[in-house]
Amino acid sequence: MRPADRTQEQRDHHDNPPPTPGGRSRRPFGGAGPWAAVLGCLVLACTACAGAGGEAAAIQQAELVGDWGNADGARVHVSADHDFSASGINHAVPDYECSTTMTGTWRFWVQDGSPSDFTASDPATEGESFLVSRPAESATDRCSFQGRIQRDDEGFSICLVLDLDQSCTTDELLRKESARPR
Repeated sequence: MRPADRTQEQRDHHDNPPPTPGGRSRRPFGGAGPWAAVLGCLVLACTACAGAGGEAAAIQQAELVGDWGNADGARVHVSADHDFSASGINHAVPDYECSTTMTGTWRFWVQDGSPSDFTASDPATEGESFLVSRPAESATDRCSFQGRIQRDDEGFSICLVLDLDQSCTTDELLRKESARPR
């Protein structure tokens, strides 16, 4: 029977079934089924929004300075004087096609005018992301890459990418290495 051929009583019964004994609705989620399902999907999707490493976070230069690494063998050293050295970088930067060992400099990205304009700044002492480049190369060099700072229950992490719109897997994330006992 097509919906148009049903009587009003049949349509009402189909659209709003009578409650079961005890007053409970026969519909899951008390008749809010489709909306509850959509809301549930949104909640699950938002928990995945942060992705590996958590939410974007600002970090002070003093907290960024030090040794960072991941279980796959990527090792990075960030110096207070803006020097940067890395080995096994292919284990941290998705699609990186340059030498896996490098030295260069780093600078925080800072807002420059409008909310969508950023510039790499030597004097900046905090930021949510930074640029890494090799000496005498421009920010558009294909061997330059960027770091996005994130924070989760484990603390800060660095996601190294060619483009800040990219994301990292858990294995690619760099975590600060603790001081080794002497």
